[in-house]
This record gives sequence, structure tokens and C-alpha cells, in this order.
Amino acid sequence: MDLRETYAAMPDAAPLGDLPDAWHWAKAPGFDYSAALFADGQRAFQAYALDSYDEGLAVALLSFARSHSTELATGRPLALAEGFSHSGYAFDAVVSVSPSMHRLYPDNAELNALVNPVIPVYRCEFAGDEDPADAEIRYSRSSGVPGTRWGRKPAPYLKVRFRGDNGFLPDEREFVRPKLLVSWLTSHEGRDDLFVEFENYRHEVYTVTWTDTWTFTSPDGTRSVSLDELLEAVKTALYGPNLESADFPPPLA
Repeated sequence: MDLRETYAAMPDAAPLGDLPDAWHWAKAPGFDYSAALFADGQRAFQAYALDSYDEGLAVALLSFARSHSTELATGRPLALAEGFSHSGYAFDAVVSVSPSMHRLYPDNAELNALVNPVIPVYRCEFAGDEDPADAEIRYSRSSGVPGTRWGRKPAPYLKVRFRGDNGFLPDEREFVRPKLLVSWLTSHEGRDDLFVEFENYRHEVYTVTWTDTWTFTSPDGTRSVSLDELLEAVKTALYGPNLESADFPPPLA
């Protein structure tokens, strides 16, 4: 398959800025696609922005992906490369999705196998070593990372398990949004049976219990904290280097 011919034939395809072997096209207003070939011309990185397209960001994203193809085309479900930046945005990494995970071209298996979608991301959103099940959730599900929204705030990697009101404690942690974690913590203050365990993008595990006050256990040790201190510690653990961009939910009134 000649990828240059394939992309040049996309409806209304045009060169992407001054980036060689790169194109932009839109299937409809607000549905913007861009792509750039690998240096060898045999594969392609492709990006998609929904109501948030920025040509400068697209050029920067695809240029970065091309220069980091060894890191981003590994065959893993998701591959991550750090060090990305573009003026006006706080993204600091790029994630690439393997052909085994995405369905950009479900009716063209040959083309689908030659394309790696890329997403500008915040480092706190992905671990970089997700298995297929976790990769599917983070990339494809509504509870994952809205990677097509280039104007978004971070959606941090957060896996949680907690003891429910019926006393049941699941064996496995599951992906949730920070709002649920904050809601559960603040609505269960004073519960002697409180147990919350969560995992962040670095696979660091934290626990929260109650013994006359909040007790927070991190990889650095265990300490008693106030509610404000607890929420600040949770926020720091989840957002890491992206703390300044965090849109952390407030505690329940």
C-alpha cells in the first residue's frame, strides 16, 4: 500500500503546515484528522481532534511522534513518550495506540495495520505499560481519557477499591474518576470501617483509613492528616507533574 497516495486521496486532504509527508482533512466541521508518515514512509501516525483542532499542535504532535517512533511503535497496546511540549498547552507526553487496539479503519485491515493513532497527553493520565484490558478503558471508554479534546484538563490514571457500606471489599482496583474518590472519602468521615485504596499512574498504591482522624498511607509512610491535608495529598499523588493543570473536584459541602 502506498500511504502517500492513500492520504492524499482523503476527502479535501491538504498538506499539514510545512511538515513533509503529512496531511490534514476534515470529514465534517469540527472532525479534524491529521497524519504523518514514519521516516521510512512505510507506516503512519494519525491524530484526531473533535471541536478542538489546532494546526500548530497537530504539527508539533506528529513531528514529535515521528522523531520518537522507536518509543511509540513498540507493539504494546499503548506506548508513551515523555518530553512533548507545545506553546499554549500543558501536555507533556504523547501516547501511541497499537493497530491491535484501535479501529480507525475497520473496513480496511491493511491500512488499519499500518497506522498508529497518537494523542497529546498529560503524564499523569497513562502508566505506559497498560495491558489490553486497561488500554481499552483508557483509550476507548467514556470513563477513560478524552484524547480527541485538545483543550481538556488532565484525566488522571486512578484505580480504586474501597469497602462498601455493606462491608464488601473488592479484590481488584478499578478505574474511576477523581470525583468518585473525593465523594466517597468526604461522605464517610468518621467511619471506623473506612478503607480506601488507590493507585496512580506510577503504580504507587495509597490507602486511607479512619482512626479518630484520617490516616493516610503512601510509599513514604503513614501519617494522620486533616481532611484538607488528605485531599491535597490525594491530588498530589494523582496529578504529579501536572499538578498546576489539575481540575480537582472540591469536597462535598
